[in-house]
This record gives sequence, C-alpha cells and structure tokens, in this order.
Amino acid sequence: MRRSDSEAIELALEEDPNEALELVRELLRESDADADVWGYLAECETVRGDREAALAAWAHYLTLDPHWPEAYTARAELYADVGDLTAARAELALATEVADDDARVYRTDALLAEIAGDLNGADRAYAEGESEDPLWPAPPRFKRGAATRALQKGFDGAVVHVEEMPSGPEGGGYLRMIDRRGDGSLTFYLRNLERDLDQDAVLDDLVEAAEDALEDLGPLPN
Repeated sequence: MRRSDSEAIELALEEDPNEALELVRELLRESDADADVWGYLAECETVRGDREAALAAWAHYLTLDPHWPEAYTARAELYADVGDLTAARAELALATEVADDDARVYRTDALLAEIAGDLNGADRAYAEGESEDPLWPAPPRFKRGAATRALQKGFDGAVVHVEEMPSGPEGGGYLRMIDRRGDGSLTFYLRNLERDLDQDAVLDDLVEAAEDALEDLGPLPN
C-alpha cells in the first residue's frame, strides 16, 4: 500500500469517514489482496458505526494476515461494545495465541475487566501492557472528585453525573462516553473518557473529550 494512500485515508478518517470509505473502496477495486486496505476498511466502518461491516472486514483481513494481533483485539473491542463478552474473550484468546506479550493484548484484557467491573484488575493489565511497550502507556487516572468538579464546571447549566463505566449497552455501547437523558442531564463515563487520552493529559483535556462526545450525540430531538 502506498504511503500517500494511507496518509490520505487517515486524514479523511478525521475529517469525513464517508470520504475515507470511498478512498478505501477505490483501492479495493484496484486490488483486493492488500491486507492493509482491508484493515482501513474495518477502521472506516468502525468510525461510521457499522459493526457488522467492520467485523467482516477484519475477518477478511485475517485471511490475508492471520498473525497481526490488533485485528483480533479490534474485533474483541467491537464485540465488547455491544456486550457480547463471550465473543470478545474468544477474540482475545486468539490474539494471545498470536502475541501474548503484545501491549494491545493487555489493553484489551484491561477493557474486558473494566466492563466486568474489575477496575483494579484493569489497571494492573494496563500497567503490564505499558511495561511491555512504553508506546502503549496506561490511561491517565484523574482524582474522581476533581474530575467531577471539572465536568460540572465545563457543563455549567446542565445536571452532570459521573460514573466509571456504563452498566449496560442499552442506548449505546459499553464504550460510550456519555449518556444524555430526556431531561437534558448528562452522565459521563470516566474510564471511557480517559482511555484514549495521553498519559500527560490534564483535566482540561478530559473536559474537551467530554465536549467532543456530547457534540457527537447531536442536538436534542424535538
């Protein structure tokens, strides 16, 4: 895969996932034997919210390259988001067979622990992943009182609740960062907000991530 193509796809993924999808489809029309293109297809479909299409793209990727652990961990995350933890653990087991010391495997193990409510176990898995590969540091962990106050201040005028993780995938997935109730109140899920932040993130970064999550929900329905 040409570097210029991958750079164009990654830029489009940030700006317009549908445009990224068209770029990937064009590459597939040229040749469907490049595993990297199928990986980008899976990423596009994930960003667009089409879980089944993303799973199918990763499955095809694995027919071309069955030894890349991130393909399995990405599938595990897709299953975990909707609460299919049996399938998620099966994918994690496959990833472990391929690369049991890969930081991405530890992070997926941590994610499943978070969903199961084992937050201390999750932090141990994140730390193990970071010890294996410093390029995959454990997520930042803000003091909960300070995080709650920062979110309340950042969304002044709204009733704000803060929880660690969603209790179920209803109304979204386990990996959602926010729920907005019919009365306009907001519930933020700190673990999901923290997971993608840099290790040196500060509370302002947390609030910004929360603002982005709220924007992604769109306006309140009439």
